[in-house]
Amino acid sequence: MELTGLGYETRLQRSPDPSLNGLHELERCLTTGGEPNPTAPRTPEPEEEPQARKELAPPGILSPEAIVLLAPFSIFGLLARLGIEAITTYSNQSVFTLAWVQAVGCLVMGIAQSQKTYIMAFYPPLYLGITTGFCGSLTTFAGWQRDVFIAWTNKPFNEASGWQSFIDGATRLLFTQAISMGSFLLGLSIGHHEFQVTPSIPPRKLRLLIAVVSLLAYIACFPLFFLLSPSYRSMATAALLFSWPGSLTRHLFGSFLNARVPHFPLGTFLSNMLGTCVTSVAYVLQNLDAIHCNITAMALLQGLSDGYAGCLSTVSTYAVEVNLMSRRHGWRYVLASWITAQLILVLIVGSPKWSGHLTPNITSCS
Repeated sequence: MELTGLGYETRLQRSPDPSLNGLHELERCLTTGGEPNPTAPRTPEPEEEPQARKELAPPGILSPEAIVLLAPFSIFGLLARLGIEAITTYSNQSVFTLAWVQAVGCLVMGIAQSQKTYIMAFYPPLYLGITTGFCGSLTTFAGWQRDVFIAWTNKPFNEASGWQSFIDGATRLLFTQAISMGSFLLGLSIGHHEFQVTPSIPPRKLRLLIAVVSLLAYIACFPLFFLLSPSYRSMATAALLFSWPGSLTRHLFGSFLNARVPHFPLGTFLSNMLGTCVTSVAYVLQNLDAIHCNITAMALLQGLSDGYAGCLSTVSTYAVEVNLMSRRHGWRYVLASWITAQLILVLIVGSPKWSGHLTPNITSCS
């Protein structure tokens, strides 16, 4: 079977287990990176046993059950990103922090992609949660492009020469791309193992319980924001409020737009560009001299950047798509993503920065 809609040249291999052959129709519900194709057929239900099959029928990836399951995985992905950033940020560090973030997210994505058949057979929303929810929220395209732009335009605020600033930005741009692609391929290699068991879909009552717990996990983020110390708001609790909306927006973009343009995943592209816009605006507002705000407002801006923009934009899905495209289409997608994101940053961040209205490294109100 061939993945269509994006011009991919990779074919899905049929499982040697005959009992899993029916899953390939279900697999067509997903395009790369867990972004769905709403026009693809669902698993056919045999007419001879409609009631039993109805009880065990897997939910679609646009069903409320699948969408709700994105919530906890988005939260875990965001927390993993913030945790990796915290433990890899120190003085005289050799590798920039986001390199570790993108590497881990793309590694997990590669493992999930290689085990797609078995995950989908067990519980299709679980595959969506791992790829679109966890990996998509762990990696961030917007933060990557923002750091590249800041590195390139940082000369007025430090002692680096123009050449050193250029090398710094180019290092972040090119090495992040290489690390992401390499980590994804490593994940594919690690996860390349065929299980000799036949997974089964959880019963409806258990799936309902999972959905309720998933929704409660996100609802719990709101009292955490108000009950925990205000110092945690800019660190994590504000971002948690925006994690699920960010990944859900990306999921819907991918569902309805990824197959619209041949050889170009429009949904992922727009998600990354919108995420870049949001994080750019948040960065400007946090660093404008003329703005006088309170600590809560600054924490919410950080939450928008880390939570909504971070979970809306993704490198893991982007890496999968580039890997599956032909070389020509892949480079077109990569260059379009790089250039468009940098133009957005020039328009939103560059103007106030070069006019002298930005004071860098301000992350809280005085």
